Amino acid sequence: MELGGTMCRNMLFLHAISGCDATSRPYGIGKAAVLKKFPDSVHFQEQANVFDAAECSLEDVIQTGEKVLVELYGGKAEENLNKLRHRKYHDKVCTRGRQLEPQNLPPTSAAAKYHSLRVFLQVKQWQGRDESMLIENWGWKLCNGQVVPIATDLPAAPERLLRMIRCNCTADCSTARCTCRKHGLHCSMACGQCRGMGCTNNNLDPENDSDDD
Repeated sequence: MELGGTMCRNMLFLHAISGCDATSRPYGIGKAAVLKKFPDSVHFQEQANVFDAAECSLEDVIQTGEKVLVELYGGKAEENLNKLRHRKYHDKVCTRGRQLEPQNLPPTSAAAKYHSLRVFLQVKQWQGRDESMLIENWGWKLCNGQVVPIATDLPAAPERLLRMIRCNCTADCSTARCTCRKHGLHCSMACGQCRGMGCTNNNLDPENDSDDD
C-alpha cells in the first residue's frame, strides 16, 4: 500500500521524465521500463521526491535528474552521464560488428540538464505551482516569438573535429583545388587518395625522417 501511494504521488514525474509533449524523451527508455524500475529502486524513489517538492534549486534539479537518467540507462551510482556514455561507447564498439548509432548511447550531461529542467517545470505546471517560474530558466528559450526547447549548451563536437575536411585529390594536393589546403588544414588519413601521406599538404616533417642504417 505504501509503495502504491509513493508511485501515485510521483506519477506526474514518471510520466514527464520518460517523455511527454512538453519535455523530451530519452531514446530507448519507454514508460514501461520507468514504471518497472521505480518499485525496485529505493534510490530512484528518493530522487523522484525531489521533483515532487514545492521548491527546488536549479542545481538540485539538474543533479537529481542526471542521477535518475544514469539509473534508467543502467549506470553505476558513482557514474555521471558522460562517464556512462563513454563506457557504453566502448562496450558497444567492442561487441558490435557494424556502425554505432549515436542515439543508442545515453545523453550527455549537457543535454540531460535541460531535459531535467523541463521535467521539473512541467510537473510544477501540472501541480499548479508554477506561478513564479520563468520558462527561460527551465530549459526553454524564446526564438522569433516562439518558445523552443534548449537541446544543449555545448557544440555537437569540438571545433577541431567540426572543421575536419577530407579531400579526394588525384594529384599532389599542391593547389587551392585541394579542399584541405583551401581551408588551411593538413591532409589526414581520412583523405580519399593521399591518406595524408602521399602529397605536398601533409603534416610530416621531412627533417625528422631518417633512413635506417
